[in-house]
Amino acid sequence: MNIFVGNLTTAITPEDLRRHFAGYGTTINAIVMRDTGTGLPLGYGHVYLVPEDAALAAIANLHNSILNHTRLIVRECVYRSRQERRLSRRPWKGIERRVGNARRHNGYHHTEADESRKQRRG
Repeated sequence: MNIFVGNLTTAITPEDLRRHFAGYGTTINAIVMRDTGTGLPLGYGHVYLVPEDAALAAIANLHNSILNHTRLIVRECVYRSRQERRLSRRPWKGIERRVGNARRHNGYHHTEADESRKQRRG
């Protein structure tokens, strides 16, 4: 069974995950996910354990356990289709993200006086 392990620190290696899950069945594979561009850890990984009852025991016992001074999130890995991932995202607060030539101004709303000053600076 593939197990998702979240909230990993950057110092955790696949060997650390193997040691943490060692008492629960046979660890087939342990992976710490990394960014393809930078090579930095993404903060989560996967552990593949067999048999399934040992994997379920690992999920029940190791969820919220501590590894390298951080509390781990351990749950069964569930693969979702792109459509399901897209539906779980939060919608934009407004009707559209941006309308026309509107730009983001971090809460600052431009006035006509601001626009005329901007044009004079040129």
